Amino acid sequence: MVRSTFTKAYISLATGLVITVVAFLTLGSDFMRKTEVEIFLNDGQFFVNQYIEQRGQPNSLYKELTNTGKQQFYIFNLSLVNVKPETLPCSDCRELYRLKSIPVYLVEDNLYAAVFPLPNSARSLMFSENRDFFEPQFEWYEDSEVMFVIGLVAWIFVSLGVFVYVPIRHLHNQINQLNRASRRFGRGEFSARIDSDNFRLPLKELAESFNYMADDIEGHVKQSQIYTQAIPHEVRTPLSRIQLASDMARRNAVEEQEPFFDDIDRYVDDISALTASVVQISRVGGLTESELLDTQNLLPERWLKQRIDRQEHYNKQISFHASLTEPAPALDVLETLANLVIDNLLQNAFRYADAAVAITLIGFDNTLVIDIEDDGAGIPKDKYDEIFLAFSRLDESRHSDGFGLGLTIASEAAKRLNWRISLGESELGGARFTVLIEC
Repeated sequence: MVRSTFTKAYISLATGLVITVVAFLTLGSDFMRKTEVEIFLNDGQFFVNQYIEQRGQPNSLYKELTNTGKQQFYIFNLSLVNVKPETLPCSDCRELYRLKSIPVYLVEDNLYAAVFPLPNSARSLMFSENRDFFEPQFEWYEDSEVMFVIGLVAWIFVSLGVFVYVPIRHLHNQINQLNRASRRFGRGEFSARIDSDNFRLPLKELAESFNYMADDIEGHVKQSQIYTQAIPHEVRTPLSRIQLASDMARRNAVEEQEPFFDDIDRYVDDISALTASVVQISRVGGLTESELLDTQNLLPERWLKQRIDRQEHYNKQISFHASLTEPAPALDVLETLANLVIDNLLQNAFRYADAAVAITLIGFDNTLVIDIEDDGAGIPKDKYDEIFLAFSRLDESRHSDGFGLGLTIASEAAKRLNWRISLGESELGGARFTVLIEC
Protein backbone atom coordinates (compact mmCIF):
# COMPACT_ATOMS: atom_id res chain seq x y z
CA MET A 1 0.00 0.00 0.00
CA VAL A 2 1.39 3.38 -1.00
CA ARG A 3 1.07 6.02 1.71
CA SER A 4 1.15 9.75 1.13
CA THR A 5 3.94 11.90 2.53
CA PHE A 6 1.62 13.37 5.14
CA THR A 7 0.32 9.96 6.21
CA LYS A 8 3.93 8.95 6.80
CA ALA A 9 4.49 12.23 8.67
CA TYR A 10 1.50 11.60 10.93
CA ILE A 11 2.65 8.03 11.61
CA SER A 12 6.18 9.26 12.33
CA LEU A 13 4.78 11.93 14.66
CA ALA A 14 2.68 9.41 16.59
CA THR A 15 5.59 6.95 16.71
CA GLY A 16 7.95 9.66 17.95
CA LEU A 17 5.54 10.68 20.70
CA VAL A 18 5.06 7.07 21.80
CA ILE A 19 8.83 6.47 21.83
CA THR A 20 9.30 9.69 23.82
CA VAL A 21 6.74 8.65 26.43
CA VAL A 22 8.13 5.11 26.67
CA ALA A 23 11.67 6.46 27.03
CA PHE A 24 10.47 8.94 29.66
CA LEU A 25 8.74 6.22 31.66
CA THR A 26 11.70 3.83 31.29
CA LEU A 27 14.28 6.40 32.35
CA GLY A 28 11.96 7.66 35.07
CA SER A 29 11.48 4.14 36.38
CA ASP A 30 15.24 3.57 36.44
CA PHE A 31 15.78 6.88 38.23
CA MET A 32 13.08 6.05 40.80
CA ARG A 33 14.63 2.65 41.45
CA LYS A 34 18.05 4.17 42.05
CA THR A 35 16.46 6.64 44.44
CA GLU A 36 14.80 3.77 46.31
CA VAL A 37 18.13 1.91 46.49
CA GLU A 38 19.91 4.98 47.88
CA ILE A 39 17.26 5.37 50.59
CA PHE A 40 17.54 1.67 51.38
CA LEU A 41 21.36 1.87 51.65
CA ASN A 42 21.14 4.90 53.94
CA ASP A 43 18.82 2.94 56.22
CA GLY A 44 21.16 -0.03 56.12
CA GLN A 45 24.20 2.11 56.89
CA PHE A 46 22.35 3.57 59.88
CA PHE A 47 21.73 0.10 61.35
CA VAL A 48 25.31 -1.00 60.62
CA ASN A 49 26.75 2.04 62.39
CA GLN A 50 24.48 1.47 65.42
CA TYR A 51 25.44 -2.21 65.58
CA ILE A 52 29.16 -1.39 65.45
CA GLU A 53 28.82 1.24 68.20
CA GLN A 54 26.72 -0.98 70.52
CA ARG A 55 28.48 -4.28 69.83
CA GLY A 56 29.53 -5.92 73.14
CA GLN A 57 27.48 -3.56 75.34
CA PRO A 58 25.10 -5.24 77.82
CA ASN A 59 22.14 -2.98 76.95
CA SER A 60 22.70 -3.15 73.18
CA LEU A 61 19.65 -3.10 70.94
CA TYR A 62 21.30 -5.84 68.91
CA LYS A 63 21.70 -8.56 71.56
CA GLU A 64 19.59 -10.98 69.56
CA LEU A 65 21.69 -10.35 66.45
CA THR A 66 24.89 -10.96 68.42
CA ASN A 67 23.58 -14.11 70.07
CA THR A 68 21.61 -15.75 67.23
CA GLY A 69 23.03 -14.06 64.14
CA LYS A 70 19.54 -12.83 63.14
CA GLN A 71 17.23 -10.02 64.19
CA GLN A 72 14.18 -8.19 62.77
CA PHE A 73 13.52 -4.47 63.03
CA TYR A 74 10.11 -3.47 61.70
CA ILE A 75 10.33 -4.26 57.94
CA PHE A 76 14.05 -5.05 57.94
CA ASN A 77 15.93 -8.28 58.58
CA LEU A 78 19.50 -8.18 59.88
CA SER A 79 21.73 -11.24 59.78
CA LEU A 80 25.41 -12.03 60.17
CA VAL A 81 26.68 -14.00 57.19
CA ASN A 82 29.88 -15.37 55.81
CA VAL A 83 29.88 -14.33 52.15
CA LYS A 84 32.73 -15.15 49.85
CA PRO A 85 33.65 -12.70 47.11
CA GLU A 86 31.66 -13.08 43.88
CA THR A 87 29.05 -15.30 45.55
CA LEU A 88 25.40 -14.48 46.18
CA PRO A 89 24.22 -14.24 49.78
CA CYS A 90 20.93 -16.00 48.95
CA SER A 91 19.62 -18.44 46.36
CA ASP A 92 16.73 -16.28 45.14
CA CYS A 93 18.54 -12.98 44.70
CA ARG A 94 20.42 -11.28 41.91
CA GLU A 95 22.87 -8.41 42.01
CA LEU A 96 21.28 -5.12 40.94
CA TYR A 97 23.77 -2.31 41.64
CA ARG A 98 26.99 -1.53 43.43
CA LEU A 99 26.75 1.80 45.18
CA LYS A 100 29.66 3.03 47.29
CA SER A 101 31.21 -0.44 46.86
CA ILE A 102 28.21 -2.02 48.58
CA PRO A 103 26.49 -4.72 46.51
CA VAL A 104 22.72 -4.36 46.34
CA TYR A 105 20.61 -7.40 45.49
CA LEU A 106 17.04 -7.82 44.32
CA VAL A 107 15.18 -10.60 46.13
CA GLU A 108 12.04 -12.13 44.63
CA ASP A 109 12.04 -9.25 42.09
CA ASN A 110 10.65 -6.68 44.56
CA LEU A 111 12.72 -6.68 47.79
CA TYR A 112 16.19 -5.22 48.36
CA ALA A 113 19.13 -6.72 50.20
CA ALA A 114 22.66 -5.42 50.81
CA VAL A 115 25.78 -6.87 52.40
CA PHE A 116 27.90 -4.51 54.54
CA PRO A 117 31.40 -5.59 55.58
CA LEU A 118 32.07 -5.30 59.34
CA PRO A 119 35.43 -3.94 60.52
CA ASN A 120 37.60 -6.35 62.49
CA SER A 121 35.26 -9.24 61.71
CA ALA A 122 35.25 -12.18 59.31
CA ARG A 123 31.51 -11.88 58.94
CA SER A 124 29.37 -9.30 57.16
CA LEU A 125 26.01 -7.78 58.02
CA MET A 126 23.25 -8.62 55.56
CA PHE A 127 20.54 -5.97 55.59
CA SER A 128 17.32 -6.88 53.75
CA GLU A 129 13.63 -6.07 53.51
CA ASN A 130 10.94 -8.51 54.59
CA ARG A 131 8.28 -6.56 52.69
CA ASP A 132 8.27 -3.74 50.16
CA PHE A 133 8.24 -0.46 52.03
CA PHE A 134 7.44 1.39 48.80
CA GLU A 135 4.55 -0.89 47.84
CA PRO A 136 1.37 1.19 47.74
CA GLN A 137 -1.31 0.33 50.25
CA PHE A 138 -4.07 1.22 47.79
CA GLU A 139 -4.79 1.02 44.04
CA TRP A 140 -2.65 3.07 41.67
CA TYR A 141 -5.60 5.13 40.46
CA GLU A 142 -6.20 6.26 44.04
CA ASP A 143 -2.65 7.56 44.39
CA SER A 144 -2.60 11.30 43.74
CA GLU A 145 1.12 11.27 42.89
CA VAL A 146 0.68 8.52 40.30
CA MET A 147 -2.31 10.30 38.79
CA PHE A 148 -0.32 13.54 38.68
CA VAL A 149 2.52 11.85 36.78
CA ILE A 150 0.07 10.20 34.37
CA GLY A 151 -1.73 13.50 33.84
CA LEU A 152 1.58 15.29 33.26
CA VAL A 153 2.70 12.71 30.71
CA ALA A 154 -0.69 12.86 28.97
CA TRP A 155 -0.56 16.66 28.88
CA ILE A 156 2.94 16.60 27.38
CA PHE A 157 1.81 14.01 24.83
CA VAL A 158 -1.27 16.00 23.80
CA SER A 159 0.58 19.34 23.77
CA LEU A 160 3.37 18.02 21.57
CA GLY A 161 0.83 16.34 19.31
CA VAL A 162 -1.28 19.48 18.92
CA PHE A 163 1.65 21.87 18.43
CA VAL A 164 3.18 19.62 15.77
CA TYR A 165 -0.02 18.28 14.18
CA VAL A 166 -1.75 21.63 13.61
CA PRO A 167 1.01 23.16 11.41
CA ILE A 168 1.44 19.91 9.49
CA ARG A 169 -2.32 19.65 8.96
CA HIS A 170 -2.44 23.26 7.77
CA LEU A 171 0.40 22.54 5.35
CA HIS A 172 -1.41 19.40 4.22
CA ASN A 173 -4.59 21.36 3.46
CA GLN A 174 -2.70 23.98 1.48
CA ILE A 175 -0.96 21.35 -0.63
CA ASN A 176 -4.33 19.69 -1.22
CA GLN A 177 -5.62 23.03 -2.50
CA LEU A 178 -2.70 23.17 -4.91
CA ASN A 179 -3.41 19.61 -6.05
CA ARG A 180 -7.12 20.28 -6.58
CA ALA A 181 -6.42 23.44 -8.56
CA SER A 182 -3.84 21.69 -10.75
CA ARG A 183 -6.25 18.81 -11.42
CA ARG A 184 -9.04 21.21 -12.37
CA PHE A 185 -6.65 23.05 -14.66
CA GLY A 186 -5.47 19.77 -16.17
CA ARG A 187 -9.09 18.81 -16.93
CA GLY A 188 -9.46 21.95 -19.02
CA GLU A 189 -10.93 24.28 -16.41
CA PHE A 190 -8.52 27.08 -17.27
CA SER A 191 -10.12 29.54 -14.86
CA ALA A 192 -8.89 27.49 -11.86
CA ARG A 193 -6.82 29.65 -9.50
CA ILE A 194 -5.48 29.54 -5.94
CA ASP A 195 -6.15 32.18 -3.30
CA SER A 196 -2.50 32.75 -2.42
CA ASP A 197 -3.35 35.32 0.30
CA ASN A 198 -4.08 32.45 2.70
CA PHE A 199 -0.72 30.80 2.05
CA ARG A 200 2.60 31.31 3.80
CA LEU A 201 6.08 31.02 2.41
CA PRO A 202 7.32 28.93 0.67
CA LEU A 203 3.92 27.63 -0.51
CA LYS A 204 2.78 31.20 -1.15
CA GLU A 205 5.45 31.52 -3.85
CA LEU A 206 4.36 28.19 -5.33
CA ALA A 207 0.69 29.29 -5.39
CA GLU A 208 1.58 32.61 -7.01
CA SER A 209 3.74 30.82 -9.59
CA PHE A 210 0.84 28.50 -10.37
CA ASN A 211 -1.53 31.45 -10.83
CA TYR A 212 0.98 33.22 -13.07
CA MET A 213 1.47 30.07 -15.15
CA ALA A 214 -2.31 29.51 -15.34
CA ASP A 215 -2.89 33.09 -16.52
CA ASP A 216 -0.25 32.70 -19.19
CA ILE A 217 -1.51 29.33 -20.41
CA GLU A 218 -5.15 30.45 -20.35
CA GLY A 219 -4.23 33.45 -22.49
CA HIS A 220 -2.40 31.28 -25.02
CA VAL A 221 -5.23 28.73 -25.09
CA LYS A 222 -7.88 31.39 -25.64
CA GLN A 223 -5.80 32.98 -28.38
CA SER A 224 -5.25 29.57 -29.98
CA GLN A 225 -8.98 28.81 -29.81
CA ILE A 226 -9.78 32.14 -31.43
CA TYR A 227 -7.35 31.39 -34.25
CA THR A 228 -8.63 27.83 -34.59
CA GLN A 229 -12.23 28.99 -34.80
CA ALA A 230 -11.52 32.00 -37.00
CA ILE A 231 -9.23 30.44 -39.61
CA PRO A 232 -11.70 27.74 -40.79
CA HIS A 233 -14.40 30.38 -41.00
CA GLU A 234 -12.18 32.65 -43.07
CA VAL A 235 -11.11 29.73 -45.27
CA ARG A 236 -14.70 28.81 -46.14
CA THR A 237 -15.24 32.01 -48.15
CA PRO A 238 -12.35 31.54 -50.64
CA LEU A 239 -13.18 27.82 -50.84
CA SER A 240 -16.76 28.66 -51.79
CA ARG A 241 -15.48 31.07 -54.44
CA ILE A 242 -13.10 28.44 -55.81
CA GLN A 243 -15.94 25.92 -55.93
CA LEU A 244 -18.21 28.42 -57.68
CA ALA A 245 -15.52 29.39 -60.19
CA SER A 246 -14.79 25.72 -60.88
CA ASP A 247 -18.46 24.96 -61.52
CA MET A 248 -18.79 27.91 -63.90
CA ALA A 249 -15.62 26.98 -65.78
CA ARG A 250 -16.76 23.36 -66.02
CA ARG A 251 -19.75 24.42 -68.15
CA ASN A 252 -17.56 25.55 -71.03
CA ALA A 253 -14.83 22.94 -70.55
CA VAL A 254 -14.10 20.22 -73.03
CA GLU A 255 -14.32 16.58 -72.00
CA GLU A 256 -10.54 16.22 -71.68
CA GLN A 257 -10.54 18.89 -68.93
CA GLU A 258 -13.13 17.16 -66.71
CA PRO A 259 -10.53 15.24 -64.61
CA PHE A 260 -8.87 18.52 -63.65
CA PHE A 261 -12.15 19.96 -62.40
CA ASP A 262 -12.78 16.74 -60.46
CA ASP A 263 -9.37 17.19 -58.82
CA ILE A 264 -10.28 20.75 -57.85
CA ASP A 265 -13.54 19.53 -56.29
CA ARG A 266 -11.65 16.85 -54.36
CA TYR A 267 -9.08 19.35 -53.09
CA VAL A 268 -11.84 21.68 -51.92
CA ASP A 269 -13.53 18.78 -50.10
CA ASP A 270 -10.22 17.80 -48.47
CA ILE A 271 -9.59 21.32 -47.21
CA SER A 272 -13.17 21.55 -45.93
CA ALA A 273 -12.74 18.24 -44.09
CA LEU A 274 -9.43 19.45 -42.65
CA THR A 275 -10.93 22.68 -41.32
CA ALA A 276 -13.87 20.73 -39.86
CA SER A 277 -11.45 18.39 -38.05
CA VAL A 278 -9.45 21.31 -36.67
CA VAL A 279 -12.65 22.89 -35.39
CA GLN A 280 -13.63 19.59 -33.77
CA ILE A 281 -10.31 19.34 -31.91
CA SER A 282 -10.68 22.92 -30.72
CA ARG A 283 -14.21 22.34 -29.48
CA VAL A 284 -13.29 19.14 -27.65
CA GLY A 285 -10.46 20.88 -25.81
CA GLY A 286 -12.62 23.91 -25.03
CA LEU A 287 -15.49 22.06 -23.35
CA THR A 288 -16.15 23.32 -19.81
CA GLU A 289 -16.96 21.19 -16.77
CA SER A 290 -20.61 22.24 -16.91
CA GLU A 291 -20.85 21.18 -20.56
CA LEU A 292 -19.33 17.79 -19.72
CA LEU A 293 -22.07 17.29 -17.11
CA ASP A 294 -24.78 17.61 -19.79
CA THR A 295 -24.85 13.83 -20.22
CA GLN A 296 -27.19 11.32 -21.86
CA ASN A 297 -27.93 7.73 -20.89
CA LEU A 298 -26.87 5.30 -23.63
CA LEU A 299 -27.47 1.57 -23.97
CA PRO A 300 -24.00 0.33 -25.00
CA GLU A 301 -24.97 -2.39 -27.51
CA ARG A 302 -27.63 -0.38 -29.32
CA TRP A 303 -25.45 2.75 -29.37
CA LEU A 304 -22.42 0.88 -30.75
CA LYS A 305 -24.50 -0.78 -33.50
CA GLN A 306 -25.84 2.63 -34.51
CA ARG A 307 -22.32 4.03 -34.80
CA ILE A 308 -21.23 1.06 -36.93
CA ASP A 309 -24.20 1.47 -39.29
CA ARG A 310 -23.42 5.17 -39.80
CA GLN A 311 -19.89 4.55 -41.10
CA GLU A 312 -18.67 4.10 -44.66
CA HIS A 313 -17.73 0.40 -44.71
CA TYR A 314 -15.66 0.44 -47.93
CA ASN A 315 -17.07 -3.03 -48.77
CA LYS A 316 -15.28 -4.55 -45.76
CA GLN A 317 -16.65 -7.60 -43.95
CA ILE A 318 -17.96 -6.67 -40.48
CA SER A 319 -18.30 -8.91 -37.44
CA PHE A 320 -19.87 -7.67 -34.21
CA HIS A 321 -20.00 -9.57 -30.92
CA ALA A 322 -21.40 -8.38 -27.58
CA SER A 323 -21.05 -10.08 -24.20
CA LEU A 324 -22.74 -8.16 -21.40
CA THR A 325 -23.60 -9.19 -17.86
CA GLU A 326 -27.12 -8.72 -16.56
CA PRO A 327 -27.99 -6.01 -15.87
CA ALA A 328 -25.81 -4.50 -18.57
CA PRO A 329 -23.76 -1.44 -17.57
CA ALA A 330 -25.25 1.82 -18.86
CA LEU A 331 -23.29 4.76 -20.23
CA ASP A 332 -24.00 8.19 -18.75
CA VAL A 333 -21.82 10.44 -20.92
CA LEU A 334 -21.82 13.43 -23.23
CA GLU A 335 -22.98 11.65 -26.39
CA THR A 336 -21.16 13.99 -28.77
CA LEU A 337 -17.78 13.10 -27.28
CA ALA A 338 -18.60 9.39 -27.10
CA ASN A 339 -19.54 9.43 -30.79
CA LEU A 340 -16.28 11.17 -31.69
CA VAL A 341 -14.25 8.44 -29.97
CA ILE A 342 -15.99 5.47 -31.57
CA ASP A 343 -16.64 7.05 -35.00
CA ASN A 344 -13.00 7.98 -35.55
CA LEU A 345 -11.74 4.57 -34.40
CA LEU A 346 -14.24 2.83 -36.68
CA GLN A 347 -13.33 5.07 -39.63
CA ASN A 348 -9.66 4.28 -39.05
CA ALA A 349 -10.37 0.53 -39.00
CA PHE A 350 -12.53 0.56 -42.16
CA ARG A 351 -10.00 2.75 -43.99
CA TYR A 352 -6.94 0.58 -43.29
CA ALA A 353 -8.47 -2.93 -43.21
CA ASP A 354 -7.77 -5.21 -46.14
CA ALA A 355 -11.04 -7.12 -45.98
CA ALA A 356 -12.41 -7.48 -42.44
CA VAL A 357 -13.17 -5.46 -39.32
CA ALA A 358 -14.15 -7.02 -35.97
CA ILE A 359 -15.89 -5.11 -33.18
CA THR A 360 -16.28 -6.66 -29.73
CA LEU A 361 -18.23 -5.27 -26.78
CA ILE A 362 -17.66 -6.79 -23.32
CA GLY A 363 -19.43 -5.58 -20.18
CA PHE A 364 -18.93 -6.71 -16.58
CA ASP A 365 -19.62 -5.06 -13.23
CA ASN A 366 -19.27 -1.33 -13.98
CA THR A 367 -16.78 -1.68 -16.82
CA LEU A 368 -17.15 -1.73 -20.60
CA VAL A 369 -14.43 -2.83 -23.02
CA ILE A 370 -14.72 -2.09 -26.74
CA ASP A 371 -12.23 -3.74 -29.13
CA ILE A 372 -12.01 -2.51 -32.74
CA GLU A 373 -9.72 -4.67 -34.91
CA ASP A 374 -8.74 -4.79 -38.57
CA ASP A 375 -6.78 -7.14 -40.81
CA GLY A 376 -4.61 -4.44 -42.36
CA ALA A 377 -0.87 -3.89 -42.22
CA GLY A 378 -0.93 -3.02 -38.52
CA ILE A 379 1.11 -0.43 -36.63
CA PRO A 380 4.74 -0.89 -35.48
CA LYS A 381 5.07 -1.04 -31.70
CA ASP A 382 7.55 1.82 -31.64
CA LYS A 383 4.88 4.03 -33.25
CA TYR A 384 2.10 3.34 -30.72
CA ASP A 385 2.49 6.72 -29.02
CA GLU A 386 3.05 8.64 -32.25
CA ILE A 387 -0.17 7.37 -33.85
CA PHE A 388 -2.30 9.71 -31.70
CA LEU A 389 -0.36 12.84 -32.68
CA ALA A 390 -1.97 15.24 -35.13
CA PHE A 391 -0.95 14.84 -38.79
CA SER A 392 1.08 11.71 -37.96
CA ARG A 393 2.18 9.65 -40.97
CA LEU A 394 3.71 6.33 -39.98
CA ASP A 395 4.71 4.62 -43.22
CA GLU A 396 3.76 4.20 -46.85
CA SER A 397 1.35 1.33 -46.13
CA ARG A 398 -0.95 3.68 -44.20
CA HIS A 399 -1.04 6.50 -46.72
CA SER A 400 -4.61 7.12 -47.79
CA ASP A 401 -7.26 9.79 -47.62
CA GLY A 402 -7.32 12.00 -44.55
CA PHE A 403 -4.90 14.19 -42.65
CA GLY A 404 -4.11 12.05 -39.60
CA LEU A 405 -6.48 13.91 -37.29
CA GLY A 406 -9.07 11.19 -36.65
CA LEU A 407 -7.12 9.37 -33.93
CA THR A 408 -6.11 12.70 -32.41
CA ILE A 409 -9.77 13.67 -32.10
CA ALA A 410 -10.61 10.23 -30.63
CA SER A 411 -7.78 10.51 -28.10
CA GLU A 412 -8.72 14.03 -26.99
CA ALA A 413 -12.41 13.13 -26.67
CA ALA A 414 -11.53 10.00 -24.65
CA LYS A 415 -9.43 12.08 -22.25
CA ARG A 416 -12.34 14.45 -21.61
CA LEU A 417 -14.57 11.43 -20.86
CA ASN A 418 -11.91 9.77 -18.65
CA TRP A 419 -11.88 6.83 -21.04
CA ARG A 420 -8.65 5.01 -21.86
CA ILE A 421 -7.56 4.00 -25.36
CA SER A 422 -4.85 1.38 -25.75
CA LEU A 423 -3.28 -0.05 -28.89
CA GLY A 424 -2.17 -3.60 -29.62
CA GLU A 425 -1.87 -6.31 -32.24
CA SER A 426 -5.03 -7.91 -33.59
CA GLU A 427 -5.49 -11.63 -34.13
CA LEU A 428 -6.67 -10.62 -37.60
CA GLY A 429 -3.16 -9.37 -38.34
CA GLY A 430 -3.73 -5.63 -38.15
CA ALA A 431 -4.21 -3.12 -35.33
CA ARG A 432 -6.47 -3.47 -32.31
CA PHE A 433 -7.76 -0.36 -30.53
CA THR A 434 -9.23 -1.02 -27.07
CA VAL A 435 -11.46 1.48 -25.28
CA LEU A 436 -11.78 0.94 -21.52
CA ILE A 437 -14.81 2.64 -19.97
CA GLU A 438 -15.56 2.87 -16.25
CA CYS A 439 -19.32 3.35 -16.01
